[in-house]
Amino acid sequence: MLSYRSAVTSDLPALCALGEQVNAIHHAAHPQVFAAAGAPDRDEEHWAACLGRDDARIFVAELDGQLVGFVTVVLVNEAHSLLQPMRFGRVGSVSVTEAMRGRGIGKELMRQAHAFVAELGGHEVRLTVWAFNEAALRLYQELGYETRSLNLARRADGDR
Repeated sequence: MLSYRSAVTSDLPALCALGEQVNAIHHAAHPQVFAAAGAPDRDEEHWAACLGRDDARIFVAELDGQLVGFVTVVLVNEAHSLLQPMRFGRVGSVSVTEAMRGRGIGKELMRQAHAFVAELGGHEVRLTVWAFNEAALRLYQELGYETRSLNLARRADGDR
Protein backbone atom coordinates (compact mmCIF):
# COMPACT_ATOMS: atom_id res chain seq x y z
CA MET A 1 0.00 0.00 0.00
CA LEU A 2 1.25 3.47 -0.92
CA SER A 3 1.60 5.90 1.98
CA TYR A 4 3.08 9.34 2.61
CA ARG A 5 4.95 10.65 5.65
CA SER A 6 7.77 12.90 6.81
CA ALA A 7 11.25 11.46 6.37
CA VAL A 8 13.34 10.34 9.34
CA THR A 9 17.07 9.79 9.77
CA SER A 10 16.81 6.08 8.95
CA ASP A 11 15.52 7.09 5.48
CA LEU A 12 18.84 8.73 4.54
CA PRO A 13 20.26 5.79 2.52
CA ALA A 14 17.05 5.57 0.45
CA LEU A 15 16.94 9.36 0.05
CA CYS A 16 20.52 9.29 -1.25
CA ALA A 17 19.58 6.61 -3.78
CA LEU A 18 16.47 8.48 -4.94
CA GLY A 19 18.40 11.73 -5.06
CA GLU A 20 21.02 10.05 -7.24
CA GLN A 21 18.30 9.00 -9.69
CA VAL A 22 17.10 12.57 -10.20
CA ASN A 23 20.67 13.88 -10.26
CA ALA A 24 21.57 11.36 -12.99
CA ILE A 25 18.83 12.81 -15.21
CA HIS A 26 20.22 16.30 -14.64
CA HIS A 27 23.83 15.16 -15.11
CA ALA A 28 22.94 13.57 -18.45
CA ALA A 29 21.48 16.88 -19.66
CA HIS A 30 24.11 19.20 -18.14
CA PRO A 31 27.26 17.31 -17.09
CA GLN A 32 29.12 20.62 -16.81
CA VAL A 33 26.73 21.62 -13.99
CA PHE A 34 25.61 18.44 -12.21
CA ALA A 35 27.98 15.97 -10.57
CA ALA A 36 28.40 12.44 -11.87
CA ALA A 37 27.38 9.51 -9.69
CA GLY A 38 29.34 9.22 -6.47
CA ALA A 39 29.56 7.08 -3.38
CA PRO A 40 26.15 5.91 -2.09
CA ASP A 41 26.36 8.18 0.97
CA ARG A 42 27.93 11.20 -0.80
CA ASP A 43 24.82 13.39 -0.42
CA GLU A 44 23.71 12.23 3.02
CA GLU A 45 24.66 15.52 4.68
CA HIS A 46 22.70 17.44 2.03
CA TRP A 47 19.47 15.49 2.65
CA ALA A 48 19.98 15.39 6.43
CA ALA A 49 19.95 19.21 6.49
CA CYS A 50 16.14 19.14 6.10
CA LEU A 51 15.52 16.65 8.92
CA GLY A 52 14.61 17.65 12.47
CA ARG A 53 13.78 21.26 11.60
CA ASP A 54 10.54 23.12 12.22
CA ASP A 55 10.93 25.10 8.98
CA ALA A 56 11.84 22.27 6.60
CA ARG A 57 10.56 18.83 5.63
CA ILE A 58 11.24 15.95 3.37
CA PHE A 59 8.00 14.18 2.51
CA VAL A 60 8.37 10.62 1.25
CA ALA A 61 6.16 8.19 -0.63
CA GLU A 62 6.52 4.62 0.60
CA LEU A 63 5.31 1.40 -1.00
CA ASP A 64 5.63 -1.88 0.90
CA GLY A 65 8.40 -0.48 3.09
CA GLN A 66 10.42 1.01 0.20
CA LEU A 67 10.74 4.72 -0.55
CA VAL A 68 9.56 5.44 -4.09
CA GLY A 69 9.63 9.23 -4.02
CA PHE A 70 10.34 12.37 -2.05
CA VAL A 71 10.11 16.15 -2.05
CA THR A 72 12.12 18.64 0.00
CA VAL A 73 10.69 21.98 1.10
CA VAL A 74 12.12 24.79 3.23
CA LEU A 75 10.35 27.90 4.55
CA VAL A 76 11.98 31.20 3.60
CA ASN A 77 11.34 34.64 5.07
CA GLU A 78 12.24 37.12 2.38
CA ALA A 79 12.99 40.64 3.56
CA HIS A 80 14.87 42.59 0.91
CA SER A 81 14.50 46.31 0.29
CA LEU A 82 13.63 45.77 -3.39
CA LEU A 83 11.06 43.02 -2.79
CA GLN A 84 7.82 42.68 -0.90
CA PRO A 85 8.41 40.91 2.42
CA MET A 86 7.06 37.40 2.16
CA ARG A 87 7.15 34.00 3.82
CA PHE A 88 7.19 31.24 1.22
CA GLY A 89 8.24 27.66 0.71
CA ARG A 90 11.06 26.66 -1.61
CA VAL A 91 10.94 23.18 -3.07
CA GLY A 92 14.47 21.93 -3.56
CA SER A 93 14.19 18.45 -5.04
CA VAL A 94 11.49 16.09 -6.20
CA SER A 95 12.18 12.48 -7.14
CA VAL A 96 9.99 9.52 -8.01
CA THR A 97 11.47 6.20 -9.09
CA GLU A 98 11.18 5.58 -12.80
CA ALA A 99 8.97 2.52 -12.27
CA MET A 100 6.47 4.56 -10.23
CA ARG A 101 6.23 7.68 -12.41
CA GLY A 102 2.87 8.59 -13.91
CA ARG A 103 0.85 7.35 -10.92
CA GLY A 104 0.23 10.71 -9.21
CA ILE A 105 2.98 10.30 -6.62
CA GLY A 106 4.74 13.53 -7.58
CA LYS A 107 1.44 15.43 -7.39
CA GLU A 108 0.68 14.05 -3.94
CA LEU A 109 4.17 14.81 -2.68
CA MET A 110 3.77 18.38 -3.92
CA ARG A 111 0.38 18.61 -2.19
CA GLN A 112 2.10 17.55 1.03
CA ALA A 113 4.67 20.34 0.53
CA HIS A 114 1.93 22.89 -0.23
CA ALA A 115 0.02 21.95 2.92
CA PHE A 116 3.17 22.21 5.05
CA VAL A 117 3.93 25.69 3.71
CA ALA A 118 0.33 26.86 4.25
CA GLU A 119 0.28 25.42 7.77
CA LEU A 120 3.35 27.49 8.67
CA GLY A 121 1.91 30.70 7.22
CA GLY A 122 3.64 30.65 3.85
CA HIS A 123 1.98 32.61 1.06
CA GLU A 124 3.30 30.62 -1.90
CA VAL A 125 5.60 27.83 -3.00
CA ARG A 126 8.50 28.45 -5.37
CA LEU A 127 10.81 26.09 -7.22
CA THR A 128 13.30 25.91 -10.05
CA VAL A 129 12.82 23.53 -12.96
CA TRP A 130 15.42 22.99 -15.66
CA ALA A 131 14.20 23.67 -19.21
CA PHE A 132 15.12 20.17 -20.47
CA ASN A 133 12.92 18.51 -17.82
CA GLU A 134 9.64 18.63 -19.72
CA ALA A 135 7.88 16.03 -17.56
CA ALA A 136 8.57 18.02 -14.39
CA LEU A 137 7.53 21.25 -16.09
CA ARG A 138 4.21 19.67 -17.11
CA LEU A 139 3.63 18.48 -13.53
CA TYR A 140 4.26 21.92 -12.08
CA GLN A 141 2.03 23.60 -14.67
CA GLU A 142 -0.75 21.10 -13.87
CA LEU A 143 -0.37 22.11 -10.23
CA GLY A 144 -0.82 25.80 -11.11
CA TYR A 145 2.78 27.02 -11.13
CA GLU A 146 3.57 29.97 -13.41
CA THR A 147 6.82 31.07 -15.00
CA ARG A 148 8.09 34.22 -13.31
CA SER A 149 11.68 34.39 -14.46
CA LEU A 150 14.20 32.70 -16.68
CA ASN A 151 17.67 31.78 -15.46
CA LEU A 152 20.16 32.16 -18.31
CA ALA A 153 23.78 31.01 -18.52
CA ARG A 154 26.70 31.04 -20.94
CA ARG A 155 30.36 30.15 -20.88
CA ALA A 156 32.51 33.07 -19.82
CA ASP A 157 35.45 32.13 -22.07
CA GLY A 158 33.83 32.22 -25.49
CA ASP A 159 32.17 34.48 -28.02
CA ARG A 160 29.10 32.28 -28.06
